[in-house]
Amino acid sequence: MTASEKQDPDRLSAPLMFALHLVPGIIIGAVFHFLAWHFIQRGLTAYLALLIVIPLCLVPLELGVLLLWSRRFTGRSSLLGAVRYRHRGTVVDYVALPIVLFMGCVVLSIFISPVSQYLGTQLSPWLPGWATQQALLDGMANCPPIQRSATLLLAVLLSGFIAPVVEELYFRGFLLPRMEHLGWMAPVVNSLLFAVYHFYFPENVPGIFLAFLLISYVAWLKKDWRIGAIVHSLSNLMGVLSVFT
Repeated sequence: MTASEKQDPDRLSAPLMFALHLVPGIIIGAVFHFLAWHFIQRGLTAYLALLIVIPLCLVPLELGVLLLWSRRFTGRSSLLGAVRYRHRGTVVDYVALPIVLFMGCVVLSIFISPVSQYLGTQLSPWLPGWATQQALLDGMANCPPIQRSATLLLAVLLSGFIAPVVEELYFRGFLLPRMEHLGWMAPVVNSLLFAVYHFYFPENVPGIFLAFLLISYVAWLKKDWRIGAIVHSLSNLMGVLSVFT
């Protein structure tokens, strides 16, 4: 065992780092495709299936890893025992900084949109027609008003708040600090793997990488996952708004 491993026994090896970043996305994507097909057969939207995957897979998978990791290294199951980046910030950190980061994410998404559109054109034929982003949008536009209203409420709660908090706890609060041996590359690798984790919508990967590169570096510098959670929530809420307008 090296000196660095003795100092940080729960640092992530390369295989474990890739597995913990990507395996949840593989499971989430597989369950989403399974549910989406069955939902569509019953007159429901694929977007609703995407939302249901959050409490069904995303939350238990990612929080479960945190609890298991905490029990392994601290002897008790505690989310705080697994989350290292929880340094308390200032009012500026939780108000002004998230606004600046959110604006930066919007600018980067506009900048990268031609690449995303090209990827969507090239890769969509490889996906089931009912599982593309355009199919989700079309399904929401044509669904009954009651289903649309119910889905909107779920989207705000699950996509706008719960998913961002859990993902930031997991990716920036838990995984990123255990990659510090990579130095300044840790936020790059973390944001890249987080983007690939969304492989079931491949056209989004470049935009997610650039946006969360900013968030990862801020979390890395500030040692605080909460800032990213605020920006992530704002970004997701903007995405929800785009689906329903």
